[in-house]
Amino acid sequence: MILKTFEYYEFPNDDRYWAIKQFELGKINLFAAKNATGKSRTLMAIDSLDSIIQKSDFNSYSNYTVEFSNKETEFRYNLNYNGNKVISEKLEDNEIIYINRSGNGKGEILTAQSNKEMQLMEFQVPENKLVISRRDQIQYPYLEKIHKWAEGVQYYTFGKSMNQEYGIKIDKEWAFQYGNSDNPVEIFFAGEFNFKNKYREKVLEIVNEIGYNLKEVGIKQGLYSDLNIKSDYYTLYAIENNIKATITQNAMSQGMFRALSIIIHITYHVMMGLPTTILIDDIGEGLDFERSSKLIKLLIRLTEENDNIQLIMSTNDRFVMNNVPLEYWQVIQRTGGECRVYNYQNSKEKFDEFAYTGLNNFDFLATDFINSEWKKV
Repeated sequence: MILKTFEYYEFPNDDRYWAIKQFELGKINLFAAKNATGKSRTLMAIDSLDSIIQKSDFNSYSNYTVEFSNKETEFRYNLNYNGNKVISEKLEDNEIIYINRSGNGKGEILTAQSNKEMQLMEFQVPENKLVISRRDQIQYPYLEKIHKWAEGVQYYTFGKSMNQEYGIKIDKEWAFQYGNSDNPVEIFFAGEFNFKNKYREKVLEIVNEIGYNLKEVGIKQGLYSDLNIKSDYYTLYAIENNIKATITQNAMSQGMFRALSIIIHITYHVMMGLPTTILIDDIGEGLDFERSSKLIKLLIRLTEENDNIQLIMSTNDRFVMNNVPLEYWQVIQRTGGECRVYNYQNSKEKFDEFAYTGLNNFDFLATDFINSEWKKV
C-alpha cells in the first residue's frame, strides 16, 4: 500500500492558514523547491498522518484528503478535525463506503459478521477518537492494509542530528516491534533478531556499495563513547578496513551515520517483505557528492525493485536535483499560504519541453521553467 494522492490544509479562515493542494505521488518522489516553500512542511504533514491513524493523535485544525493504493485496492480517506474534535471522517473506494461519521461521533462502519458477510453497523464514538484507528482483523480486515502503511512510515531529517549522539536501551522481549522504530539501533537489533548474521552482512554489503570501506558494522552494549565501559545502552559501531579502532555512532561523520541509518531501515523492510514509506528531508545533507549520488541511486534502485517501498525525499541542493530524473520530481510553488505541486502527471507538456533545452535538471527549478514561455524552435 502506498500513498497515491495527498491534500492537506490547516487553520482555514485564519492568518495561520496553510495548504498543499491535491497532487499525485509515485513510488519515487523528490520534492524540489526553493527555501521556505513547503517541502519540509509537506513531509511533516505526511509523517503526522501515520500517528493520527495509529493513535488518534491530533490536536490542530486540519483536513486530510488522501488515497492509498496497491495492485488490488484503492482507498480514499477524508478527515476533518477542529482541535481535539473530529468534524467528519470517511473511508471509501469506488464502490463501497467503509466508514462514514459526523461530528457528534455517530456513523456507520462496514463490519464482518460471523457468517463472513460484511454489514454496515451503527456506532457512536467519542468526538476525539478516530474510527480508522480501530484495529481488528476479523471485524475490519480492510483497515489492516492502512495500519500496515502507517506502521511502515519512517521520517528522517538529514539536516538534524537524528539522535546520533545518544545510545538507547533495548527491551529484548519487545524486539519484534523494533522494525517500526525510527531508531537505527532498534531496527538493527530487530534485523539480527530475525535474520542473525545475514542481516548484518547485507547491511555491510550495501554500506560499502555507496563508498564506505568497512569490514564490520553492528551494535554493541556499552557506553556510546567507549564500548569498553559497561552500560545498559546499545550503540551502532563500525570498523574500517586496515584500521583496528572501533568507530561508535557519536564519533561517526554525520554523513556516515545518516546513510547507515537509512540503509539499516530499508534493508530490514526489504528482507522482511514489509511495506515502508521512507520520508527523507534534505537528502544528501552532510554527505559528499560521490556518496550522496550513490545513496540516492541505491534508494531509487531498491524502491524500483520492491513493490512495498515508497520513497519521498526533499531537497534544494543542485547536485541532488541533477541526480534524480525529472520524472520523479514534485515541484512545489507557494503563493501566500497555499502550495501547489507540479509533476510529470499534471504538467507533462512542460516537463517534456524541458528535455529539449539541454539544461541540467537543477535549471528546471532555477529558471522557473514551469511558468516560462519557452517553446521548442
